[in-house]
Amino acid sequence: MEQELEFFKIDDTYYGGDQNWHTHHMMKLGGCSAVCACEQCIVLARSFPSLAKLYPYDPLHVTKEDFLKFFELMFRYIYPGIGGLTSIDKFERMFLRYAQYAGVELAFEKLDGHAGALQAEEFVRRAIGDGVPVMYLMLKHADIAFDEYEWHWFNLTGYKTCGRKMETTFATWGRKCSFDFAAAWDTGKFWRGGMLRVAKRCLK
Repeated sequence: MEQELEFFKIDDTYYGGDQNWHTHHMMKLGGCSAVCACEQCIVLARSFPSLAKLYPYDPLHVTKEDFLKFFELMFRYIYPGIGGLTSIDKFERMFLRYAQYAGVELAFEKLDGHAGALQAEEFVRRAIGDGVPVMYLMLKHADIAFDEYEWHWFNLTGYKTCGRKMETTFATWGRKCSFDFAAAWDTGKFWRGGMLRVAKRCLK
């Protein structure tokens, strides 16, 4: 089984945004959570009329210039503290403050990183099936293959299953990437992240 969202490209080139585009040191260093939220808002504004106010520019023609302005706005609401933004609950509170500013009523469903892999896979399948990306937080991982994605927020945009294996696609650093979901989810570490998605009742 395979399903993938119609994710947007920036300037018809980049698969989502990249915090490294900004010249501000803190936004480059700790802007992944804000970029993740920006991408989420663009997809929601493109797909659901009731959520159009989440993105103040044209969601059907996303430019790097507009994205960077939106990134600056979002960073006022979603930003890391000392050690980063490592809590899905805190991220939710920050995102809801931005939604309130934008005049949009949102609610989220969350899954803690200690949940089982089968439950996590079902969470992803339901979100993608409803047309929304999954906001994913990975903290430390025992496997060096995931070093690039440690302490990082990004959006899952699709999945493909073959037997018991699920491969997920995701947006980060302006690129389309993928990994084995079960291997990513089982970090082998005590400190784990988790996932959020917009609640289905908000999608109109």
